Amino acid sequence: MTVIKRNMNYNEYDEDVLKHLQEVELMVLKDFIDICEKNKIEYFSYGGTTLGAIRHNGFIPWDDDIDVIMTKKNYEKFLKVMETEKNEKYEIINNRNTEDFYFPYTLFNLKRTTIVDILHDKINYNYGIHIDLFILSNTPNNSLKRQLFIKKLKILHKIFFIFTVLQNDIYISSTKEKFGRTLKKLLKIFHITPNLFKKIFDKSVAKYENETSKNVCEAGYYYNKFPKEVWESTKKVKFESIKINVPKDYDTFLKTTYGDYMKLPPKEQRKNHSPDSIDFGPY
Repeated sequence: MTVIKRNMNYNEYDEDVLKHLQEVELMVLKDFIDICEKNKIEYFSYGGTTLGAIRHNGFIPWDDDIDVIMTKKNYEKFLKVMETEKNEKYEIINNRNTEDFYFPYTLFNLKRTTIVDILHDKINYNYGIHIDLFILSNTPNNSLKRQLFIKKLKILHKIFFIFTVLQNDIYISSTKEKFGRTLKKLLKIFHITPNLFKKIFDKSVAKYENETSKNVCEAGYYYNKFPKEVWESTKKVKFESIKINVPKDYDTFLKTTYGDYMKLPPKEQRKNHSPDSIDFGPY
């Protein structure tokens, strides 16, 4: 067992640690793709993974995670495959099967590995090296309804974040700590739990699942809106030593998300998750 701790004085990795993490994540991504291709499940790379594939032919040099996205139909199909086919290497963690996990996306989680960070300090599940799997949700065609729909999802996301903060007792001042502890007591008194908001979120996304929508949004973290045609088909591109799917119209996706995406950001704007420690297990 190898446990590596990050120097807490810097918001960056030791180069060898980051290289090791990216190598393991590439293995996880390859295994994920194998499952998708075997079961005819269409996926797209997403976020910094797509940006890395187009700009760097692999990982963004400072990036430390993998993001993929699927239509709701393919998302459900993937979860069903993972549920029915026993997998000794990977597990699914999401807000359906894990009480302490609140956010509306799924972790394709590598067993026997562990990541420790401030948001996962007091949890009852194993937060390991993983892929983040998001839903590509249909949206209402009416402009006002679409804005309200996305706003509603964003508000629910903030509520999930608040529950995460309260669960892990993350406070940046004594005043906020006092408020947080009072809020926890009130939520308990009135029996308000994350499950209520999970149901609202799922019902909201399901409402437009069969809609003939002109626009879609990522329902899980950023809630960005895109024309549906961006995601009508995939294109294979190089990512390190393998090929991955990106949206065929990746240019529109990347411009919408990052602007001038081929330009490197200044060092102070380069972000990653910078965990407190990583246990690579046997990997």
